[in-house]
Amino acid sequence: MNSVLIVDDQKLIRNSLKSAFNNEGYRVFVAETGKEGLSFLKKENIDLVLLDIRLPDANGIDVLKQIKAVNDDVIVIMMTGYGTIENAVTAMKLGAFDYISKPFKTKHISTIIKLALETRKLKREVEDFRDRTRSLYETGKIIGKSEAMLETLGMIKKVAEIDTSTVLIQGESGTGKELVAKAIHYNSSRSEGPFVEINCSSIPYTLLESELFGYEQGAFTDAKKTKRGLIEQANDGTLFLDEIGDMDIAMQSKILNVLQERKLRRLGGHQTIQVNARIVAATNHNLREDISRNKFREDLFYRLNVIDIYLPPLRKRGEDITLLVKHFINEFNQSYRKNARGIDKEAVRIMMSYSWPGNVRELRNTIERIMIIDNPDMIMSKHLPREVMDNMGVDSHFTKSVDFEIPENGLDINKFTLAVKEQLIRKTLLKTGGNKSKAASLLNMDRFSFRYLMNKIGLS
Repeated sequence: MNSVLIVDDQKLIRNSLKSAFNNEGYRVFVAETGKEGLSFLKKENIDLVLLDIRLPDANGIDVLKQIKAVNDDVIVIMMTGYGTIENAVTAMKLGAFDYISKPFKTKHISTIIKLALETRKLKREVEDFRDRTRSLYETGKIIGKSEAMLETLGMIKKVAEIDTSTVLIQGESGTGKELVAKAIHYNSSRSEGPFVEINCSSIPYTLLESELFGYEQGAFTDAKKTKRGLIEQANDGTLFLDEIGDMDIAMQSKILNVLQERKLRRLGGHQTIQVNARIVAATNHNLREDISRNKFREDLFYRLNVIDIYLPPLRKRGEDITLLVKHFINEFNQSYRKNARGIDKEAVRIMMSYSWPGNVRELRNTIERIMIIDNPDMIMSKHLPREVMDNMGVDSHFTKSVDFEIPENGLDINKFTLAVKEQLIRKTLLKTGGNKSKAASLLNMDRFSFRYLMNKIGLS
């Protein structure tokens, strides 16, 4: 039940408003003076104050200031029989919701109160949503303790503090580029603004231009009314251009112009619109190679690449796999009401030997599929998909080059795979003169996984 405080020196107004608002289901308090009203405010949980501007002991404007100092969340509606534009402007600047001249109809002021309370409710819901969203993308929520990920997390924190520079996030598909873009936005001073994203590879060039820049009414046949583009919608926030490497070369020049001038014009428009959006772009392309093939503009690359964040593939983050698996198990236990306790060591060993071409996205999908279809109490190696079991970390281009006959009496695939790995590790160590870090890098492994395999095959 919402509570209303009426502060007015006229007894007739106090009583009539109290009676009307009691009938509408409000808890109502009345006060004759500013001092009495402030006393109620400190003792009771007041949602809305109807405040007269002329009181026996104080000016209503001064009381408004004190109310906002005590609790800025309280809605204040000013009432006066001596209304002036100057007083109205002052009250609104100080945080009053509205300014009503006497005499007024109770029905009219009741409507304003309902509107004010509904507005506050919506404002709170928006703030709660923003807080929940911001907590989802705190840098501490990004999972990873590998050296590569710790370096990336440190970069994200630094980038979030400098909210004007453009950012280019590079990494293979499934590494979490969108997650990083949102972490940058929600940990920056732009977090109160919008986060607007568009996948440049999923929209044809002709539609992409109108989506990004918007259009004026009549700009083309189907332009029935003016539409603000995504760049404009991202003002005071962040525009995330996902898969920018797939953007048409003609559109690249238009984006470059926006980045340089910080201005745009809608399709069919003549007015120049200022742009105050931070641009964060992401790609799984090697843009330098695309530049050499004339598929990406070099000037746009350097304009975007003010700050560069590289997301390492999962195969180079072996020590993060266990953390990610535990996180996904907890996530799907909650969302699907499952009770998986964890994953056994043999399954982890096999997963760490797999190259994960789909990266974190593939790992997440794998755990989700196991928990939905197998619903195990403990995830075991038998639950892992065939592609994870079959590859065991050996790349497809290597397996295709291996030519051998299966013995008549068969072979133990685990022993055979381990023997192949032993040979690879020995030869690579010889190549690097015993340097384990270089050997791990040549085999596309992180140092943790490399040491694990060395111990397993008995190499010191």
